[in-house]
Amino acid sequence: MTKPYKIVAKAILFHEGQVLILRKSLEERLAKDTHGWDFPGGGLEPCEPIMDALAREVKEETGLEVKVVAPAYIYDEIQEEKHLIIIKFACDQPVGDLMLSAEHDLYRWVHLDELDEGEYPEWMKEEIRRAYRIYTDFRGL
Repeated sequence: MTKPYKIVAKAILFHEGQVLILRKSLEERLAKDTHGWDFPGGGLEPCEPIMDALAREVKEETGLEVKVVAPAYIYDEIQEEKHLIIIKFACDQPVGDLMLSAEHDLYRWVHLDELDEGEYPEWMKEEIRRAYRIYTDFRGL
């Protein structure tokens, strides 16, 4: 039996030694029984290029335009109803005023040297570290 694919693009956004972390709305957290920590981004529309989807989703969820540096992490999971593929990109140079959509109720710019002190899940911390290594390599920092 084949399952439909769902492809999601997410932005791990760096700015001045910080990373942007979002928290999903209470409704989303309760519906999915999750901690709710998230990066901006979302699913592709039919026939939409992945980079266009990333730019659109980040703008819709945060009001920001960002510069994509490089792919940082790819994750896939075969779920009961679909095959989920998530591609996370290291991004920087945010432009605009940060304003959350209804999908999220909180944002934090977290200093990278304070990441381990936060209540964020370990998988998220590891993805941020990996994305930051890629970001610094590509930016020559």
